[in-house]
Amino acid sequence: MPALGRKTWSVPVFLLLAACASLEPTTSVERMYVINCGENHTNDVSRWTPGVNVGQPGVFGNHCYLIRHAKGTMLWDSGNPDRLAALPNGLTNPQGTITAFMRKPLAESLREIGVAPADIQHFAMSHGHGDHSGNANLFHASTVYMQTVEHDAIFGPEPQKFGFLPANFERLRGAKLVKLNGEHDVFGDGSVLIKSAPGHTPGHQVLVVRLPKTGPVMLSGDMVHLQYSWNNRVVPSFNFDVAQSGRSIDAMKEYTARTGTQLWINHDLQQHAAIPKSPQFVQ
Repeated sequence: MPALGRKTWSVPVFLLLAACASLEPTTSVERMYVINCGENHTNDVSRWTPGVNVGQPGVFGNHCYLIRHAKGTMLWDSGNPDRLAALPNGLTNPQGTITAFMRKPLAESLREIGVAPADIQHFAMSHGHGDHSGNANLFHASTVYMQTVEHDAIFGPEPQKFGFLPANFERLRGAKLVKLNGEHDVFGDGSVLIKSAPGHTPGHQVLVVRLPKTGPVMLSGDMVHLQYSWNNRVVPSFNFDVAQSGRSIDAMKEYTARTGTQLWINHDLQQHAAIPKSPQFVQ
């Protein structure tokens, strides 16, 4: 039996190391900017946490996410309307339950990182409510991704029935619209996935972004509003379909556990405090 010198083991070990290296996850996402896209103040958090926090005031953060990928740029959600930046006292809804603020226009935040709305090739919203679609018309030149049922509710005869404001989408009528029926791989490499998570609205969706250093994160939209809601499977009674909302939470809990994906909850101000904000970025 020959001695185990360099020539007898170097080739097999090299092949083994190469095979292991090929199994390492790769991503074509370069970075993601988390943009402050307003705040929503309430005098009673219990509308979102039934039976808990009754009469307690609270502040919901609101964020937009700009993803730089090797094949293009994508914006997820568009926040409160930029016009609110001219209203220092914010705008209160007719029910008096929420006052919305926009401290800095989204268009200005984009300029700070060298991006104009026309530069964004891909645009999607978690859903059509005003704090996520407030600036959607800025992105009429983008390819726009919506679940078919959400599209039909927004552009159908009764958008107000679902809490949608038609004026927020007027310029999208002529956009390149991609109607989805479930999961969609935006760049074709598994690094940015739109996943259907209905219930809050008919076609609510979430986004999974595989960051090069942080790993996969799921951007929640309004699947849940707070960490408490995620931990306790809490669904507000005003959701479009409460039972379906619960099923979406269950499905995404299974997905995040199986894939090691972090959940970033759009409106949870406390959780988002630890995430760098634009013009900084995360990788």
